[in-house]
Amino acid sequence: MALDGLEAAVHASVGASRYARKYAKLNVIRYADDFVVTGASKEVLESRVLPAVKAFMAVRGLELSEEKTRITNIADGFDFLGQNVRKYGGKLLIKPARKSTKSLLDKVRAIIKGHTSVTQEVLIHKLNPVIRGWAMYHRHVVA
Repeated sequence: MALDGLEAAVHASVGASRYARKYAKLNVIRYADDFVVTGASKEVLESRVLPAVKAFMAVRGLELSEEKTRITNIADGFDFLGQNVRKYGGKLLIKPARKSTKSLLDKVRAIIKGHTSVTQEVLIHKLNPVIRGWAMYHRHVVA
């Protein structure tokens, strides 16, 4: 709710003309309190969009986290909601982030180590919901 209107603020930051908005190719992807702003030019994102987002959030008593805020090229990729978004040779690929994969492996390892004396059947019943949940979350991505 606090971020309602963010899209309009981002688009207004490049100007009111339809040509300016089309040239900037700005898109806002938002889920709860996480968001990504994409654009055609790093300069536009740094000089116009970032200050507009900071001002938009300041009005609402919020501020951007400096360690989470990055302006990067899509070829370098970025993580968003447990997914890694990156462009490889002209193709956009979305795959599970390394942090997400490591988290799954840590959970599986902890379950296995914590249930060394149980039967295989019980261990499988403990592991299935964890693995299935992770797989269902990442089912729409490439890997």
